[in-house]
Amino acid sequence: MGKQGKFSAVGLWLLVIITIGYTLPTFVGASSLPPWFNDMFSSKLNYGLDLQGGLELRYTVDWKKAIADNGRKLGDAISSRLVTELAKKDNKNADDLPREEWNAYAARADISVPDYTAIRVKFADQATVDALGTQLLTEIDLRYEVVPVDSTTFDLMLLDVEAANIRDEAVKKTRQLISQRVEAFGLVDPDVRVAGDSDIVVQIPGVGKDQMDVVRQRIGQTAQLTFRMVDPNSSFFSNQKGALDAYKAKNPDRAASLELVTQSATGPYIRGARKSELLRFLREVDVPADHTIGFELVEVPDGNLIREKFWRTHFLFSKVELSGNHLARAQVLYDEKGVPYVSLDLDAEGASLFADLTEKNVGEYMAIMLDETVNSAPVINEKIPGGRVKITMGGSQGPQRVLSDSRSLTTVLNQGAYKAPVYKVHDHEVGASLGHDSVQAGKMSLAIGLLAVVIFTALYYKLSGVFAVMALIFNVLLIVGLLVSFNSALTLPGMAGIILTIGMAVDANIIIFERIREEVRAGKDPRAAVDSGYSKAFMTIVDANITTALAGVILLNYTSGPIRGFAVTLLMGIVCSVFTAVYVCRRIFNWYLESQQRQTLSI
Repeated sequence: MGKQGKFSAVGLWLLVIITIGYTLPTFVGASSLPPWFNDMFSSKLNYGLDLQGGLELRYTVDWKKAIADNGRKLGDAISSRLVTELAKKDNKNADDLPREEWNAYAARADISVPDYTAIRVKFADQATVDALGTQLLTEIDLRYEVVPVDSTTFDLMLLDVEAANIRDEAVKKTRQLISQRVEAFGLVDPDVRVAGDSDIVVQIPGVGKDQMDVVRQRIGQTAQLTFRMVDPNSSFFSNQKGALDAYKAKNPDRAASLELVTQSATGPYIRGARKSELLRFLREVDVPADHTIGFELVEVPDGNLIREKFWRTHFLFSKVELSGNHLARAQVLYDEKGVPYVSLDLDAEGASLFADLTEKNVGEYMAIMLDETVNSAPVINEKIPGGRVKITMGGSQGPQRVLSDSRSLTTVLNQGAYKAPVYKVHDHEVGASLGHDSVQAGKMSLAIGLLAVVIFTALYYKLSGVFAVMALIFNVLLIVGLLVSFNSALTLPGMAGIILTIGMAVDANIIIFERIREEVRAGKDPRAAVDSGYSKAFMTIVDANITTALAGVILLNYTSGPIRGFAVTLLMGIVCSVFTAVYVCRRIFNWYLESQQRQTLSI
């Protein structure tokens, strides 16, 4: 045996040892193995939803709202460009304008989003249009087409192809984020797939009841971090007193706790015992387009206890001053009392924007928001350099719950927010659809099929058949080892895939052995017959397996659940069967023929 042959022999034996290491805990149980072995190979083969049950969730991605939100951001950019250009014509620097003068310039164009694909810009008069021209609109975003409505009103219409691209990208990114959040638990190969245009199906086999709620919570966290300025001078909520009194009179049971508070540093607000009460009332209220309403859970302490809890509203400017896109890192830290909180570090650009924002708004209140919830609305006392923000998780919960929530939020923030709102449309705890007897029958069919193939191959092809059986057993172990190493779940169709693979592996050996027999009959010696047989059969085997692999790839990409499990094991089996038939079995032949000068071959 040459040097190259020795290296290949060592490599093959290492592969055999590693494969046995991955498969032993599955076949004999971890408790039967020594501790040092379990430290190295502790994973076992897991079963799919059909064999052991689990959790199945379905979400829909609201990509239209994502486009509309992007349109509002673009509207803010148009407003900023408008102010900059108008101030420049008056020989002023927009960055130095006080808020009142900035608002006066911005008021010369009313910007709204009448539809998710449209941004409407209505200039105050023809003089403003003449001063700015329409070039400002055409250059702001090339994905939009400018359509005149009248002499002072223009619609920016998102092109259909761009809307489709945004939808596909939002769904793709959301699927990736859901996968990352679920995989962070270290659970069995979660199946996260896109269904239709905007739905995402999540299947997690073998997850326990206690973990199900945590999985639901983590997937459900949108975690869109935003910073908005509070409008403390507005009389918006004060003006709703009559509507609030009428609503409470009409709904005495559902609105009993609602109350208007007029004296507050952040301006008037409405409070209630539950957020749902506030939401029901505010659905009947028209909110100005340039404002939005945030909700904060207020906890009133009494020593170390929480004396009172209630929800309150904040009247906020809708413009997002800073978002989670500038988040560099989120981590759990502890305050001087040992209470965990989430510390956010902004990137260089975010820190600069945050410093400018706080410098321009000294004395104002800024809301730090997660999704639609205001985490806090502190007053800005001075410019804040460094770009570090603190988020507390609520003191009324137990310390372990606060720590758990802090870690969960940190994970979600570090992985990033969804690119579009995500809503759950289906939640089902799946029981094993196949009983214990059915599972045992599947295992038995696998064992009988393997045994039948082994007996036939060994009897029909004699010693060469024994070599094929050795390669075949290694083939099955290799498939199981790959399933374990990739943390994949075995479904009943997956078992069928393994059985099919066994047949395909034997088929490859039959092609090779019949070729070798032809060469032996032609008078070639055993070594030449083996070499010629393998070389002539190789392309036939590859062609046959490629056609089967194409079917497997289609199943892998367009199915989910148990059928996808069949595709996974089928594709793994194709690779393993070609490897064991063409390489492993031939190595065994080579070792046999090289051990002595064989004049005959048992085949």
